Amino acid sequence: ANSYRLSKQNRVLGLQLETLKQDPQSIAKEEIKQLTEKLSKLVVLPEGEEPVVATVTDKEKLKDQPVFAKAENGDKILIYAKAQKAYIYSPTKNVLVDVVPVNIGNQQLTITGVDEKNPLEIALVNGSKNNGITGELEKRINEKQIPGVKVVSKATAKVDSYEKTLVLDIDGKHGSQAKELAQLVGGVVVTESTESFPEADIMIVIGADFK
Repeated sequence: ANSYRLSKQNRVLGLQLETLKQDPQSIAKEEIKQLTEKLSKLVVLPEGEEPVVATVTDKEKLKDQPVFAKAENGDKILIYAKAQKAYIYSPTKNVLVDVVPVNIGNQQLTITGVDEKNPLEIALVNGSKNNGITGELEKRINEKQIPGVKVVSKATAKVDSYEKTLVLDIDGKHGSQAKELAQLVGGVVVTESTESFPEADIMIVIGADFK
C-alpha cells in the first residue's frame, strides 16, 4: 500500500490493532494535549512520548479485539508505543475506562517511493529563535531509520520569525513525499519560499511551532 506509514494514526498500532487502524480519526495536536491533560488527572501516563490517538467510531469493528471490549463509540484510545500500553478514555463521562497492553510490531517506517536506491535528500533550515533545532530534527529523522531519507545540509534562515514549519518540494518532483514529511514533522507544505534553495530534494524550514 502507498499509504503513509508514518501517520500518527497507524504507525505504531501493530497487528493487534489492525481493526482499529481501518477507521481512525485524525486528532489534532491541540486535542491530543487536552486529552492527555485530562487523562493525567485520572492516571499516571508514560513520559517521554506522545500518544497515538484514535476515536472509536464503530465498536463492532473492535469486537474481535478482546483488549478493547470495554470501548464504546466516542471513546478515545491513547496508544503509547514505547510503554506498550493503551488507555481507553470516555470524554463524555471523564472516566478512564481501561488500561490494556498492546502488541507493538516492529514495522519498517517508509516514505512513498523512497528507498536506498531512490534516496530523498533533505535540507533543514532554522527559521526559529531556537538555536540547535536543526540538529534536533536531524536526530529525530535519523532515529526513524527511514530507508533512503538523508539530511544533507543544515542552515539558518534569513529571518528567525517563522511561526509555522514549512516543507517545500524544491524541484517539483517530490510532492507526495513533501506531504508525508510534513505529517512527520508537524509542518505544512508550501510551493514557494524566499529562502535560498539548497542542493536537496526537499527543504524544511523549521518554525516556532516545532516541538
